[in-house]
Amino acid sequence: MNNSFNYSIVLSSIKEISKQLMGNSFDHGFPHIIRVYKWAYRIVENEKLRNYINTFILDSSIYLHDIGRLVGEPHAYYSAVIARGLLKEHNVPDNIIEKICNAILTHSYSYMKRHNIKPESIEAQILSDADKLDALGIVGFIRVFNYSVTHNRSYKDTIKHFYDKIFKLKDYMYFPYSRKVAEELTEKTRKILEDLANELGPEFYIDY
Repeated sequence: MNNSFNYSIVLSSIKEISKQLMGNSFDHGFPHIIRVYKWAYRIVENEKLRNYINTFILDSSIYLHDIGRLVGEPHAYYSAVIARGLLKEHNVPDNIIEKICNAILTHSYSYMKRHNIKPESIEAQILSDADKLDALGIVGFIRVFNYSVTHNRSYKDTIKHFYDKIFKLKDYMYFPYSRKVAEELTEKTRKILEDLANELGPEFYIDY
């Protein structure tokens, strides 16, 4: 077996696998992966991190961070399991696999806290922030309601989700740029909910 690997070839394969398996769902499909990728590199550029990151680790963790949703919850755990097997098949060195799996596991705040683990690399922190930024603003609003429709979640529980989780994401950002953007997008999300309540009438207004 060849013990070497070509970064670009492996990454191209990982991206294609993610694209084929994740599907076109707006909330957690490959479109979400592409948006997280864009957010990740906005963070890199605004925080001037280009010379401090391993792009293979960052890109691989982005493409694979939600692939475990095909199995179920906890999706971060299953994503890491799938990623580990896939990366081993491509002869990726163990130390790099460990960093990618750590990034995948810790992108989920709930999984990270439940298992008392922390991001061990700057790439893991970037993925975490980028994934959370995609849950905010107009995009985040659409994602939440789209998920609610496909999973038969009630209107009341949908609104509750914003207060229980979405509006708290800004407090879990690692980088100043991420925090600033998250605060702006959180306010935008609040305004959208206010406009929705005004359109629907007082009987639909829910405050937590």
